[in-house]
Amino acid sequence: MPELWIPYGNVETLVTLQAENLGAVAEGAPGEGTTDFPRMSELAREARMLFICDSAPPAIELLKGIVPALAENQGIRLFSPAPRRLENSVPEVKGRVTTLPPPLPPIEGEEPVYAQQLTEAGAKLFLGSARPDPLFGIADAKVEVCLDWVARSQASAAKAAKGMEPQPFQRTGAYEKVEELASKIGGAKFITAIPRGGKLWTAMEDAPFDAIKNGFARTQMSQAKGMVVGAGGRGYDDTLSSALRGVWSAIGGVRKTGSILLIAECLEGVGSTALEMLVTGRIDAEKRRGGYVDGLEEVFYLNRLKDEYDVLLLSGLPETYARSKLGITTAKGSAEAVGRVLNKVGRSGKLNVVPRASECMVEIG
Repeated sequence: MPELWIPYGNVETLVTLQAENLGAVAEGAPGEGTTDFPRMSELAREARMLFICDSAPPAIELLKGIVPALAENQGIRLFSPAPRRLENSVPEVKGRVTTLPPPLPPIEGEEPVYAQQLTEAGAKLFLGSARPDPLFGIADAKVEVCLDWVARSQASAAKAAKGMEPQPFQRTGAYEKVEELASKIGGAKFITAIPRGGKLWTAMEDAPFDAIKNGFARTQMSQAKGMVVGAGGRGYDDTLSSALRGVWSAIGGVRKTGSILLIAECLEGVGSTALEMLVTGRIDAEKRRGGYVDGLEEVFYLNRLKDEYDVLLLSGLPETYARSKLGITTAKGSAEAVGRVLNKVGRSGKLNVVPRASECMVEIG
């Protein structure tokens, strides 16, 4: 009886299937990736500011690799949207990391506004983890710095996308917009960490979209009646927002109207402003006003997922949120969840399994 371990926050949850029910399993390619740590360290020694855009495992591993260079460069300033989490993972930088919230833009106008530190002179190093994204195609270091520290960047990107159709791994108008915004940051170097197997696979310096895309593992599979999808564990499944954005890279592995078991801890809740408004019943009023709130496209992704598939969520979200407010069916444990999906697909039905949707590209084969 095959046993599969799916990342769930900082741990893993066991999914057990009969051999006759197991379809394809998306796994990273074997072998070890390569990261040019001497080059990364050289950039860290030269920089006046280091912006760590996320705390996913690849970014943490890359940061650990350049810690000696940061010790040599005592004048460098370190910024992160989540300093405590970063310092807990990399104790060597404890006390050196500063929170840098996005600037408050003026009420009038729609133009993006940069955090002051982004406009200062001097070498700046941006470090972020790559992940598939339905709006941007790929969220890389350029995307993440804008979302973290350029106010109105997400609204500008959503407007440039000219629609909300999920397009993972496609270079979208939204990506081109944030690439334009990132290009206006003087003295910037962007390092994007590519994940594989929950670890750092490689790191790319100022890489174009296609180079980052080609760094992801590809898995071909025939479409099945059902699929088990893991968002990817801590750094990828912290919120429902992140899980909803990640599932689309794997969606090709299941037939329309098929069953999807989405596994994501969601320890930090629903995530985006739009999903918070949906939970509290305020999203319809915002739509009528015609305004954009960060993550509005995620409401579309959620509704699209529910309309086209039978979705079951295994998470730490309160059932009141998931079932009553978001309309998502929930399960209390992995055994119950798998059993319910198998009841949907039938005794001889196959389930494809994607343990880490955050780091692979599923192609229909």
